[in-house]
Amino acid sequence: MTHRTVLITGGYGCIGSETAKWLIRNTDATIVIASRQVNDERTKRVFHDVDCTKLKSVPLDVTNQSRIQQLLEDHEVTHVVHLAAMQTPDCNAHRDVGLQTNLAGTQNLVEAMKASGRAFERYVFASSIAVYGPREFYPSTIVPMLGEPNPVNVYGAWKLAAESVSKFFWQDTGTPTISIRPGVLYGPGRDAGLTASPTTAMKCLALGRPYEIPFRSRQDYLYAPDVGGAIGHSLFHPFEGYQAFTLPSHTLDTNQIVTELKEAAEELGLTGQFQITVGNDEVPFICDLEYAAFLQAFPETPHTSLSKALRESLSVFVDQVEKGWLTEKDV
Repeated sequence: MTHRTVLITGGYGCIGSETAKWLIRNTDATIVIASRQVNDERTKRVFHDVDCTKLKSVPLDVTNQSRIQQLLEDHEVTHVVHLAAMQTPDCNAHRDVGLQTNLAGTQNLVEAMKASGRAFERYVFASSIAVYGPREFYPSTIVPMLGEPNPVNVYGAWKLAAESVSKFFWQDTGTPTISIRPGVLYGPGRDAGLTASPTTAMKCLALGRPYEIPFRSRQDYLYAPDVGGAIGHSLFHPFEGYQAFTLPSHTLDTNQIVTELKEAAEELGLTGQFQITVGNDEVPFICDLEYAAFLQAFPETPHTSLSKALRESLSVFVDQVEKGWLTEKDV
């Protein structure tokens, strides 16, 4: 078997870093993380808890197709994970830049892959549950994985279009291709986006600061390391063709998270600094998404319980506070 080299665009982000860590711990692949901003200090901090001898970091802007092609060829890439993207608030505020990054950037990547002449073993594109509409749009108890899309903002519209771009890549090349649609990530590495507030609450708890999560609505939550594991399995487990998948999640309202977080705080001796509350906003987030198909295709994918994930996350943030990596300016 030829040596495997994985290119991860957006490799310093929450999903990218967790995917790289999972691959380092569980495979013999070389990992090439690509980002617009690369420096040794950032690499040391993000990947301080893994062996970095199999890790390379390279500068990349996905609007530069020739640069992408050069990286694919120079590093003899065999697998590609495409995560580079602007999140919803930035897409709304800077629509032209968001379009060039989220949609045109995906087109640039697949064209570079084709132009490289390499026979890639797998391509995984990170889409989003933003391709669906509000929960009320789907009257069934469980929202079908392939339920009708109904994006409510440009971020979701571009993700949906980029899924089609990825599917066309499979049609053109035969490369097994997967679009994954993560829900609300929480835990280490999550630091931006409309739904980051539960993770911000954990950081504030570790810092001893009060914080109110503004909404109490139900959402589908995914533990960030689990998503890294899911992508890892989708890269190397046998698979043919093209498919868009939702990922294993836990459907919860915010009060359930706060209750579990309070118990985690008690176990870690942080009861005296617990000042987390929940606001009254009701937002029609999509939730109750079907994910059985992903587990059938990739049965060893991790699906950590909420209680365990919150305890692990809070422990990480407490450690970051002690190291001086997490401060009040970070929340």
